[in-house]
Amino acid sequence: MIMKRHIHFLGIAGSGASAAAAIAQAQGFEISGCDNSVKNEFTQVFTDDQLMSGHDPEHLKGVDTLAITPAVLSLDPDNAELRQAQGKGLEVITWQQFMGKYLEADKQVIAICGTHGKSTTTAMTAKLLEENNFDPTVELGAIVSEWNANYRIGQSEWFITEADEFNNNFLVTHPDYTIVTNIQMDHPEFFADFEEYQASFIKFLSQTKKLIIANMSDSGVGEVIKKVMKQSEVTVMDYSKSDFNLKLKIPGEYNVSNASAVFQLGLALGITPDNIKQSLESYAGLGRRQELLGEVNGAEVYTDFGHHPTEICQTVTGFHQSFADKKLILVWQPHMFSRTKALFADFVTTLKELPIKVGYVLDIYPSREVDTGLVSSRELVEAVNDDKIIYQSDINQLTEQLKSEIN
Repeated sequence: MIMKRHIHFLGIAGSGASAAAAIAQAQGFEISGCDNSVKNEFTQVFTDDQLMSGHDPEHLKGVDTLAITPAVLSLDPDNAELRQAQGKGLEVITWQQFMGKYLEADKQVIAICGTHGKSTTTAMTAKLLEENNFDPTVELGAIVSEWNANYRIGQSEWFITEADEFNNNFLVTHPDYTIVTNIQMDHPEFFADFEEYQASFIKFLSQTKKLIIANMSDSGVGEVIKKVMKQSEVTVMDYSKSDFNLKLKIPGEYNVSNASAVFQLGLALGITPDNIKQSLESYAGLGRRQELLGEVNGAEVYTDFGHHPTEICQTVTGFHQSFADKKLILVWQPHMFSRTKALFADFVTTLKELPIKVGYVLDIYPSREVDTGLVSSRELVEAVNDDKIIYQSDINQLTEQLKSEIN
């Protein structure tokens, strides 16, 4: 029995930290948290007296554990709260470490990992188990419309987590079941190269206790699984050749692949094929994952969080297949300078080949980085050298351009 403690989340407004905090609160922990901008769609479950703006050592009164977002370690290592907590001898861990140590303890854990498709596959898995009386607790990095939250509180032993490889965050989890969708180089701000990136997945997957459900048609996954099987006796199931004849509501062959992985998991858990098929074919999507925002002058406007070249290509291609008689207009903001630089050539190729009428590229979103002049969106557009790909730094001008495009 783990003694309940007062946990203060530094960076509570983040998509992952907020979910962990909400689950911890439901499990009986006392919760508080702070962030630079503390109120958003992820923190609605918390009261005003639990949320604190900015960062101040005074926030630590009565706190037993400081759970931090990993970005603090790289962007703000001299953070006053962090230094105060370390000086007082408080337990200081990332929110992922907190989740692995406290929230996943004594649970049957299902982890969803991979470079792309984690959130969607996690949501599909959660829906399947929820509808088949498993009553899982769920943590993921996007809003599920049916829950109006990025988490679900269950009363059973089942715990579903979106396992993120950045910062080796997923190594805190020792899952019973793991789905791995694909493995392609990402997070160059943390991983030196693809070999190091794969090594992280090898270590994580080797921690799986019962079953790995893997997309062996993905070369990155295939290479990793071969090494995992040399050092672990875990069972591996290849879902890449399975055809369940699924007719999904959401577009894209990659989503059919994601659903096939969940189908195999459902079978492994003893859920009937008819129930699995019904659940997957009624899945309607996630917030910021091919999410319909509305309509302007007859044009449907969607948003998607995809920021890797493969994700952009698959998402746009999926829309092209679903709306073959429509012209597609892309507005894209690159995510992080290090990713844009490391995958520069792949972005150039992808933008050249997209089946779109026109694409507008905004300035790079820095996320947890600062702009050191490493790369720019203007450079990227110049390298594409295609009239349909346009650099635009002025949102007001972009608005006028979009109005003219859809009139």
